[in-house]
Amino acid sequence: MKKYLIALLALALFAVPTPAQKRKGRGKVVQKEESPGERMYKSMLSATAKVMFIDSVVVDKEDFLTKVPLNKESGYLMGYEEFFHKDNQPGASVYLNEFKNQCYFSTTDTVTGGDLYAMDLLGKEWSSPKLIDELGDDLKKQNYPFLSADGVTLYFAAQGKNSIGGYDIFITRFDSETGKFYSAENYGLPFNSKANDYLIAYDDLDTLGWLVSDRNQPEDKVCIYTFVPTYPRQNFNGDEITDKELQSYANIASIRETWQFGDRDKAMERLRMMKERAQAVEDREVIRFVVNDNVTYRHLDDFRSPTNRQSYLEMAGIKASLADKERKLNGLRDAYAGSSARGKEQMQQDIIRLEREIEQQRLQLHAMEKKIRNAENILLTP
Repeated sequence: MKKYLIALLALALFAVPTPAQKRKGRGKVVQKEESPGERMYKSMLSATAKVMFIDSVVVDKEDFLTKVPLNKESGYLMGYEEFFHKDNQPGASVYLNEFKNQCYFSTTDTVTGGDLYAMDLLGKEWSSPKLIDELGDDLKKQNYPFLSADGVTLYFAAQGKNSIGGYDIFITRFDSETGKFYSAENYGLPFNSKANDYLIAYDDLDTLGWLVSDRNQPEDKVCIYTFVPTYPRQNFNGDEITDKELQSYANIASIRETWQFGDRDKAMERLRMMKERAQAVEDREVIRFVVNDNVTYRHLDDFRSPTNRQSYLEMAGIKASLADKERKLNGLRDAYAGSSARGKEQMQQDIIRLEREIEQQRLQLHAMEKKIRNAENILLTP
């Protein structure tokens, strides 16, 4: 009987779940659901563009528009207040094209957070702002527009259901037949990230681009990346790289890693020459051109006509050439007085040639100046 009771007790003990088994059941891991941004990131990862980033600089977020070294041929970036002289749209931005006769700008709005508008310069007055409402109903806080040199491709930043992070860069193109833009599309990786990506701008003349992002930056800072665009866009299909390496390129974890995708030295040389050219233009923009008794232009932007502005720059080049020839002529004349008969004979032909060239350039400058003055006076007439 005693053995029978012991056996029953043993069976009862095996039938009762142990505390350790209970803890195991309560500790079951529940997998966290992916956010829409994470799913978007994963879906775009395989199409990451292969881009060489040649340089980067960290600047204050509040004035990054003034730090993008965009040349005049690619247009102008500025804040809303600078262009409109109004401070009722804080944080809004403006893109003005090379000829300063077309602009795209953003506004702040309590409903959408911000929309994009376009205006054209008609004579001396800007047209009424036209809302660009065809980009996508889900795109909120639209800002930082940039129009490519083709006059068709528009880039901007916005937030929406197709965003990876906060702000993403979107792209759209103008349809000349309908007079409207197509629905915008996410510009993809590595130009977008899980952080905020505010602006992309292209310099087709020098084959350079700039991306402004706050990835891996403090709250009040952004990074301006300089990169080399590739046409057509290339990705890593066919390259033997790991998922970790692909994510590194997608996140721009190291710009040095991307230098293998092109000739960085040549790109840096183009960047240097572009900055020097921009500085030279800025230096000669302070001018003095008399249009009439009451009007004297002091700045290149004073010219009403882009053609006249370009002609003035050509005049500046001719004047520089003329000054150089005059210096050479004076040097030859000084040397002529103390030369032998043989030396004078050799220099005489050079002196005559330079005198003729100088006279021709003076006549050319006079005709150009007169033509520019007459054209500007017509444009100044009410």
